[in-house]
Amino acid sequence: MKGSVWVASYVLLWFAVLGLSVVVVALLRQVGVLHTRLRPLGVHFAGEGPERLEAAPPVPGVDYGSAAMTLVAFSSPTCEVCESLLPSLRAMERQYHDLRLVEVSLGEPSRPVFSAFNVRSTPYVVTVDRAGVVQGRGIANSLEQVEVLVEEGLASA
Repeated sequence: MKGSVWVASYVLLWFAVLGLSVVVVALLRQVGVLHTRLRPLGVHFAGEGPERLEAAPPVPGVDYGSAAMTLVAFSSPTCEVCESLLPSLRAMERQYHDLRLVEVSLGEPSRPVFSAFNVRSTPYVVTVDRAGVVQGRGIANSLEQVEVLVEEGLASA
């Protein structure tokens, strides 16, 4: 009788440990969801990209003077945030008539553009005015962050 009580208590303890492990994993997942929803509005600057208020590097086939503001959006095929952000950026281009969107996806033909802009992480955005001067840049994980960058750039242009 005494031995069976110990065995039963160990079995119950293991069930409790497994149950608590499932609860911890579920809570960690919720923390990730909250972190995604409550991200900051400002664009993150990680010390990369072209210097603000300096001439932007040339992009093959892009004339910065064709619109009041050019938004150069750097993305990667494996970036989930980029995948969800790019359709919103295309819609934003239709909303702002003075905005031109240039998408640069990481790949062999676009590596020189990534190097010229000194971009090492995605999603990265750069706003360039009609004169070819960089007005803003940074890592943007949400449409709100990009909108703030574009509004600031259009206001100063």
